[in-house]
Amino acid sequence: MYLKFLTQYYNSRFKNKTFLFSRGLAIILISYILGNHFDGKIYKITDFNPKIKKCLLARANVSFFSMCLWLFAVYYLRITTCQIISTIGPIIQIYFGVIFLGEKYYSRYTMGIILGIVGSCIIILNENKLATNKKEASSNNSSNVFIGITSILFSIFLGGVLSLVNKIMAVEKISLYTQLFYFGIFHCLYSFLWMLFTKDFDYTLAYFFLCPLQACLFFLGNYFNYLGLKIIDLSKTSLIQYTKIVIVFILGSLVLGEKIFFSDIIGSTIIVSFMIYHVMNPIK
Repeated sequence: MYLKFLTQYYNSRFKNKTFLFSRGLAIILISYILGNHFDGKIYKITDFNPKIKKCLLARANVSFFSMCLWLFAVYYLRITTCQIISTIGPIIQIYFGVIFLGEKYYSRYTMGIILGIVGSCIIILNENKLATNKKEASSNNSSNVFIGITSILFSIFLGGVLSLVNKIMAVEKISLYTQLFYFGIFHCLYSFLWMLFTKDFDYTLAYFFLCPLQACLFFLGNYFNYLGLKIIDLSKTSLIQYTKIVIVFILGSLVLGEKIFFSDIIGSTIIVSFMIYHVMNPIK
């Protein structure tokens, strides 16, 4: 939701370059301070075996491009729609966990996948309805919807790869502070190169300081996700992510003033109902 606020406030889909640069600086600083305090140091890439080196580099690179695609998506679509479409993500994560990590596949996952797709499709159908009610030409709106949905789908796939990498590093007990330290370095590097390429250093002082605030929220989210992945299968944690839908609906409506359709509620109810069943009846 915070990213949607930034794209609306500055009315630009290209602000990701400056957003990720200042956020990267904040993450480097937070990781370095906490890493030295709790771990005693920030580990060098050379301290790890080849498998972990690849994971560190994969997380730093994949997360950057996934975030860029997500920013494109929230610029063109409602944050509610983006979050609903992203419920397809657990499908990818479940199968990645089964294929690459050898996790067991349970029959209830099939039910969760089906309900997730049905609920998402109900919500997606409303985006075109919303676009045709705007003053801009309907053809342009349809094009924007296509760009937004395409961006979020690619972002979801990269997010699945990222979740797999995060699970591997959590199991291997690789320091989260070291992970995010290199994460921040690559985000700063790519963002700076983008600004040089476009010759555009257009962030304001207010924007530069707004982004580190999101970095703090991002860090906390990664911290709790890291703790969960250390003890819970990737497949199980993936389905629990559906709880984000409820939060996005509330914040999207109250804070951003986004319109919510009745079918949005139906689609979300379908998805959240399974999530409640999944949590209240844990797999034994």
